[in-house]
Amino acid sequence: MSLTHQHPSDRHGPVGEPIVDEATGLLTDPTTPVSIHHETTAELDRLWDDKPGLWGRLTAVQNDAVGRRMMLTGFFFLLLGGSVDSVVMRLQLARPDSEIIGPQLYNELFTNHGSVTMFLVILPIFEGFAILTLPMLLGSREMPFPRLGAFAYWTFLMGGLLYYSSTLFSAVPDVGWFAYTPLSGPRFSPDLNVDFWVLGLGVAEIGAIAGAVEIIIAVLKLRAPGMSLARLPLYAWAMLTTAFMILFAFTPLIVGSLLLELERGFGMHFFTPEAGGSSLLWQHLFWIFGHPEVYIQFLPATGIVSMVLPVMVRRRIAGYSWMVAAMIGIGFLSFGLWAHHMFTVGLPAIVLAFFAAASMVIAVPAGVQFFSWIATIWDGRVRWSTPMLFVFGFMVTFVVGGITGVMVAAVPFDQQAHDSYFVVGHLHYVLIGGVAFPIFAGVYYWFPKFTGRMMSERLGRWNFWLLFAGVHVTFFPMHIVGLLGMPRRIYTYPADAGWAIWNLISSLGLLLILPGIGFFMLNVWWSRKHGQPAGPNPWGADSLEWALPSPPPQQGWTRLPIVRTRHPLWDQDDLHTGDERHERLADALGKWPLKWRAVLVVGTGNGEPEEIFRVSDTSIWPFVTAVGTVVIFASELLKLRLGALLGAAIVVGAVLMWNRPSPAPMTEAEELEFEREHGVPVRASGSLVVARWGMALAILFLSIAFGSFVLSYFYLRLENPVWPPAGVERPDIWIGAIIVALFAVAVAAVQAGRRGILADDRERLLGGLGAGITCGAAAVALLVTDLVQADFGAADHAYGSIFHTLGGFAIVVTCCALVMSAATFVYGARGEYSAHRFSPIDNVARFWVATGAIAALTIAVLYGSPYLTS
Repeated sequence: MSLTHQHPSDRHGPVGEPIVDEATGLLTDPTTPVSIHHETTAELDRLWDDKPGLWGRLTAVQNDAVGRRMMLTGFFFLLLGGSVDSVVMRLQLARPDSEIIGPQLYNELFTNHGSVTMFLVILPIFEGFAILTLPMLLGSREMPFPRLGAFAYWTFLMGGLLYYSSTLFSAVPDVGWFAYTPLSGPRFSPDLNVDFWVLGLGVAEIGAIAGAVEIIIAVLKLRAPGMSLARLPLYAWAMLTTAFMILFAFTPLIVGSLLLELERGFGMHFFTPEAGGSSLLWQHLFWIFGHPEVYIQFLPATGIVSMVLPVMVRRRIAGYSWMVAAMIGIGFLSFGLWAHHMFTVGLPAIVLAFFAAASMVIAVPAGVQFFSWIATIWDGRVRWSTPMLFVFGFMVTFVVGGITGVMVAAVPFDQQAHDSYFVVGHLHYVLIGGVAFPIFAGVYYWFPKFTGRMMSERLGRWNFWLLFAGVHVTFFPMHIVGLLGMPRRIYTYPADAGWAIWNLISSLGLLLILPGIGFFMLNVWWSRKHGQPAGPNPWGADSLEWALPSPPPQQGWTRLPIVRTRHPLWDQDDLHTGDERHERLADALGKWPLKWRAVLVVGTGNGEPEEIFRVSDTSIWPFVTAVGTVVIFASELLKLRLGALLGAAIVVGAVLMWNRPSPAPMTEAEELEFEREHGVPVRASGSLVVARWGMALAILFLSIAFGSFVLSYFYLRLENPVWPPAGVERPDIWIGAIIVALFAVAVAAVQAGRRGILADDRERLLGGLGAGITCGAAAVALLVTDLVQADFGAADHAYGSIFHTLGGFAIVVTCCALVMSAATFVYGARGEYSAHRFSPIDNVARFWVATGAIAALTIAVLYGSPYLTS
């Protein structure tokens, strides 16, 4: 019987551990019929392993270490902020006129509960899950920037700890997870409470963006030979869409948080109406993040469901292309919904109609996903194992949350239900049904792969049914009590309001949820040591990771798989035959190199081999960079501005050490010889392709930030009938023209230097970089001088605040370009670059183009737009 036509349950039952053939000394995996040398596997395992001890923990960059840490830390914050706070709040609301806690502590609890869940729990767990699983699932050995992944974890951890350190100062944030102005401004919140919220979570947001960059490049470029986009697992599609959404959503939030901190710490006026600011500007910036954030959490969950469900019903997913289109559609549409949360602030009727329609339309791609899952179940035979139970719980619960979401998308209904407990019930149905249940499904599904042990089905069923019942008992009554008029965020209520019985039922529901979580923790602890041995593929799954031993070796794949279908373990006789070029390349990488960490880069669309490069190994500098970042934020929290400068110096120094050139393990001649033999370039000094993608995403991040600043500028301008304010002179447009000219010369000079190194002309390289540094520094000096000598200050009014902030952003970006250019100049003078090894110069040249564009647009906005008549 051909393996191609075998049913997955016929082909793959629970299988044994890999076997070493005594006659040949080869390691044989029963799931993959091709063999590899056991000695080679062991040597690669040692090469890719992180160092032991405390130093090894601080310098670890391997995706398995980083991914597990993010998941475990996120779960720790869940227990701290998601469970403890919930218990206290529900005890307080179980009875009317309760006095267990007072209003101030209640405000702190619901602020912490929402903030921790949205920023420190769900997203880090999903990013950690992706970093842990994607290399194996895609047929690669590692993420593209292991040190960036380590930096993402350290910033997430340190940001969370900085946020929680507010308890040491008796300054716990108390303005809600949305921190609306003017309540969060200096007038109504003069203490450190809001600063802990802004700055602590700001550090974690930086980590989220760093993780997103890792995920995007991993999915698009680090895949097995032959894995085209059309063969990409749906979980990878979900994480790719999510990662792009993180870039576009978190960046405006970081900009908004910066503006809020500048108003609180430096007396600026972005949100103060009396000085020309607008409190609604904060809501726009926040909800541009806030509503996509819901789908940032939902899409990875749908990716997990789309991986688990077909395996558990033993049928391929129905409508693969429609599922991909639905995921991408949700990603796009989610950014047209932010005013969905602002229906009661007085927006024009035409704006309300647009956002109401968008809020309903997004239900269409979500419906496509559900019909695809239902069709897959309909055509299959369901195995009611624990992962499938949680998939079932997800589908039931999220449908209720989705229906109530369409209800609040209708403006008349939303204006009645807004800020009531109906919205609280809706939100928790979406987040727990749409997010928490799939997380549990994913853990039960992939736990055997990473531990070699199955989780207990008996404990798993207790875990599921207690959680499933507890969620509905706790959160469904909130819809009813909300329709009866109970506002959210109140710490008590009168006995005659008619809300007591529903609140009591909701509180009793926690008596089911908490034991359910307890059974999960018990199951994880027990199964790690006593669970049934799993084997490589206990579920009979179709995706690549199940071809590896359980647990997998440090490098994951010793010999890279060759993908010829969307379901390689169901459709292919083996994973190592296919295109002859792919076979020769996979065979070569299975034996070489054994002294440095080699990863294959493929074409974005077709999955054809494009490059072999050396990924970075262990390093302390990501940890030091994260420490410097936290020092900056903590110093601003305590108003120690010299400490912030020290932190900035630490960050600059650590980043330079992080990226300093290291001796290449191969000569250029050896790299070229491999390229002639296999048709794929080798870059043992660092990737050209991956570095270009990294720089492109860095530029995208800066562009989104710049766009957020420009949006803020013109929003404030529209809010003020006179711009600039009366008595303020318009900026000298000729100075702006000189600044733009200097930037143009700097960009051209750096481009000339890049062309020089491509011609192996070091003198042209150094001359171009030197001229670029000189002109860029002159432009910065002129802009700084003009800002300092302006006849208005940053704290005078909203115009002065946004003028200096937007100009300051251009200065910071240019300083980054100058530091990069200076480092490249030094390394170029030492002979580190050539026509074959020029990736850093290529990146610096691209960054200067972006810097010049940002500077020119900044000058156009600041120096040109005031001359336009309204």
